[in-house]
Amino acid sequence: GTAVTRGPARAGAGVPVDDAMIARYRQDGFLVLPPITSDTELSELRRIYDRLFERRRSLEAGDFYDIAGRPGGDSGPTLPQVIRPEKYEPRLLRTAHFLTSRVIAGRLLGEDPDRLDFFGHMILKPAVHGSETPWHQDEAYMSPAWENRGLSIWMPLDEVTLESGCLHFIPGSHRGAVVRHFHLGYDPAVRGLATDEVDPADAVLCPIPAGAATVHDCLTLHYAGPNRTARPRRAYVLVFKAPSRPVAGAASRDWC
Repeated sequence: GTAVTRGPARAGAGVPVDDAMIARYRQDGFLVLPPITSDTELSELRRIYDRLFERRRSLEAGDFYDIAGRPGGDSGPTLPQVIRPEKYEPRLLRTAHFLTSRVIAGRLLGEDPDRLDFFGHMILKPAVHGSETPWHQDEAYMSPAWENRGLSIWMPLDEVTLESGCLHFIPGSHRGAVVRHFHLGYDPAVRGLATDEVDPADAVLCPIPAGAATVHDCLTLHYAGPNRTARPRRAYVLVFKAPSRPVAGAASRDWC
């Protein structure tokens, strides 16, 4: 699985989560949140985001890659990602966005926020040719040898619409197991995973403004369409996980 980090013990303020929202999250496996950061901080997050993608060649091996393409492919990246941006920009851990997100995660997971492991990643769908993010469960990327109880807080830095690639969720899919996945194009050199064990007719679409967020369980089936607009779709994701325990007799996954 992806390495995780522990953050400084500080609390966020103004957490927009009440008991009804927690109940809805546990029922559906996803939740839409109102803005969780200020316009001023959002502007700063955009500057940090753009700077990291501009300097991507100087990032450590494995911290920048195109999840939809083969390493060293001839065409430009269509779904590039920066993993662990907080390693390069430690100020991200001091933002109201991070502190608030960690408290939200603690409430939804029923855990002390200070005990949660986390990592960040930034996902870019370039203008016009940003590819789709196929249907998948985040847990399909994780080791089955460990209990993976976690969630992702997905915040767009730009308004996200159906045309630019908003998220789609299958309500209640987090209450099932990990379904069978395969590498995109059935090519093990491509990092991206997908599943066809889903009925898109059941999906709920979640277009949201910049600075708002969606939260989803690591077992929730989700998808994002291609970006067909003339501007990039920038998203900043924080993944929080409860302390893990080994799983006895865990089944292997042939796509891992």
